[in-house]
Amino acid sequence: MYKDPREFVKDAIITATPAARLMMLLDRLEIDLKRAEQGFVTGDAYSRNVALLHAQEIVLNLRDTLRVDIWQGAAQLKAIYSFIYVEFVQSNIYEDKKRFDWAKQLLMQIIEAWRGANKALMSKEAVSVVG
Repeated sequence: MYKDPREFVKDAIITATPAARLMMLLDRLEIDLKRAEQGFVTGDAYSRNVALLHAQEIVLNLRDTLRVDIWQGAAQLKAIYSFIYVEFVQSNIYEDKKRFDWAKQLLMQIIEAWRGANKALMSKEAVSVVG
């Protein structure tokens, strides 16, 4: 059906629910963080840079799509995303793994919270379909 596998991925993203798109984005962010960490460990500045630049892009996307008009906690989370972004930029420029580790740890807590919220949402939807 698909001649180019990228077309399948594109269609999957376009047709996904907002929550599913967020989970896809977080999964990709986690891959970037693992690649950046590997770049720090092996001293591969190019790989670290590529992964961190993509991670920074995702963090900015997460920050800029928060709706402060409908969620009271959005402003605080925006500030945290901004902090993480700056830490990733600085860790990349100065090859500072400690700074990267700190920002990654903070971001992973947020990722896990989003995943937990998604799981709760999915459970609630499953109950409403069954009930």
